[in-house]
Amino acid sequence: MSSKTIQVAKYEIVRQLKKPAFWAATLLIPALIGVLYFIVFVSSNGVNTEPKFDENTKIAISDEAGILSGQVPYLTTESKEQNIEKLEKGELDLYYVIPKDFPENKKAEFYHISEGLEVFNNDGAILKRILSQDVSARVDDLDALVLTGEYEVTDHKLAKDGTDANVLGKAIIPLFVGAVFFMFVALCGNRFLLTVVEEKENRISEMILTSISSKHLIVGKIVALLILGLVQITVLVVPILVMVFLNRDQGFLASILGMIEVDPLAVTLSIILFVASAVFYAGMCTFVGALVSTARDASSFIGPAIIAMVLPLYFMQMFMATEPNTIVQVFTYFPITAPIALMLRNGFGTISVPEFCIGTSIVIVSAVVAIRLAVKTFQKNAINFGVAKPKFMRKR
Repeated sequence: MSSKTIQVAKYEIVRQLKKPAFWAATLLIPALIGVLYFIVFVSSNGVNTEPKFDENTKIAISDEAGILSGQVPYLTTESKEQNIEKLEKGELDLYYVIPKDFPENKKAEFYHISEGLEVFNNDGAILKRILSQDVSARVDDLDALVLTGEYEVTDHKLAKDGTDANVLGKAIIPLFVGAVFFMFVALCGNRFLLTVVEEKENRISEMILTSISSKHLIVGKIVALLILGLVQITVLVVPILVMVFLNRDQGFLASILGMIEVDPLAVTLSIILFVASAVFYAGMCTFVGALVSTARDASSFIGPAIIAMVLPLYFMQMFMATEPNTIVQVFTYFPITAPIALMLRNGFGTISVPEFCIGTSIVIVSAVVAIRLAVKTFQKNAINFGVAKPKFMRKR
């Protein structure tokens, strides 16, 4: 990379980083995620999801079905009306009723004095705990373990050759890379389209080209915007990873994290594909931006560009199949759809290493071609304020 290209990239990076609008757009989504996480955290702390009771909790249970043994200290022979009256006087905190038809209807009741608006109240779980402890005390340890279900069933997925087939665990990192690329496309697409239109629209492109070549200008802008895009992605992804780390011991999340299997080859190929795809997308958008004359014309291309790039997501079910059909094969080797298609197939484990390398090579070649087209188109149309008509073949 030449010194002039580096100068252009440095200028673009510094200029964008100084704009409040850049940081507002960059920090908006992480801020919203942080606010939502704070709301959920505060709400979860305010909800009594694990009801607790001790010797100071005054409980009475009317066991009309005769399920509990005489060892339970909360049993009462008084009528429902008498116990409800005790609740009103403050002599009881909770009153449970196990009706005679409990084995058939599988329903019990509990009464308590309401303290205002109660959306969540899990005091009914106290009765379940009392019943479970009482029944467990009457059986041996093995039967109690089976009845309570406090054991794990480990899932061992095997391939046809008998080896461990941790498909989901192997797919998490490649699919995460694909999700990051999707965010990159969504966040940076419009900026790539507008990167050269600003100079043309402000009619300063002809002055710029007097001091620097179009190649250095376009390549420098692309490098700068790729770096800025990575800054935005980092600002977005890091808070998510921090929240995952803070909640790593939570049930479902812990099981997902426990399944992750790091395949060095798959991770390396995913990173190479991500870089090549980002460069290709940047070159393609810059090429389109060089064809148009105004920001309004450029903005009309962002929707079709994103839809074309993420088209394989609409055929997700096909990419999960072990044997890829014709549509999947076309998406895999067609330059515009290849990045997402390759990431999906790599994640689902439906592509071989040679096929992946061929598809990645197509993306790399397409990226080089797209950048060259962007340079040539901008060079020929820098001072042309109509829609450019690029010629792909020279006249003899």
